Amino acid sequence: MHAILLAGQPNRGLLHADHPEDYEAEIPVGGRPMAEWILDALAAAPSVTSIGMVGPASLKRDGVVLARMTGDMFGNILEGLSTAPEGAESVLFVTGDIPWVTPHVIEAFLQAAPGDVDVVYPVIPKETAEARFPGTKRTYVRFREGVFTGGNLFVTRTDAVPRLKERAEVLLAHRKSPVALARDVGLGLLLKLVTGRLTLPEAERRVGGLLGIRGRAVVFPYAEAGVDVDKPEDLLLAERELGLGQDGEGRELI
Repeated sequence: MHAILLAGQPNRGLLHADHPEDYEAEIPVGGRPMAEWILDALAAAPSVTSIGMVGPASLKRDGVVLARMTGDMFGNILEGLSTAPEGAESVLFVTGDIPWVTPHVIEAFLQAAPGDVDVVYPVIPKETAEARFPGTKRTYVRFREGVFTGGNLFVTRTDAVPRLKERAEVLLAHRKSPVALARDVGLGLLLKLVTGRLTLPEAERRVGGLLGIRGRAVVFPYAEAGVDVDKPEDLLLAERELGLGQDGEGRELI
């Protein structure tokens, strides 16, 4: 599996006041740029055979194919796809702001991802996220099956990516607003969402129909895939954990 690290997010949010780096993935955690933790995890995951990255040249390392940045999320996804080896049928995308992701978490997701759909996306139960990262504040959505937050990695078939651009850009812009996202996909879906009656398969079918793809949401038991560093308190938590070279339970990260 070819993996692509999306490390081109400009550092313009809540972290910028204390960290002048141009890109979020360059912000140091445990004395290293945030992206380096993720690159290490990808390199050590057994099913990852090659790595590409969309990000600044400062993060380039041997063996990683660097793609240019475009200034928007979906443009970066398309550029990242260009780093895949010829003939690659599927790729793994990972964002550059989940420094606590481990080889085990990456491998578990790849093994859980079904091969008969176009896009596979993890959803992490609220209780899992809060147990692993107490006090963390995430965006949650209530489905009939439970309350979930979205992950920061996904597997996609390479031939599905180019045809997604126009439809996906609107949905990506609303990805952190459950209500705005539901408005895009219909009032009936919105009503089911706000009452907690919407099921994951219903959401898969509706969103997949809008995008012209077959998608699958995988309930995933690892909060490291869904809790990102986008606030000062997240960065402090990452510093406490990764500054020791271990995760919060004392396990070696690589």
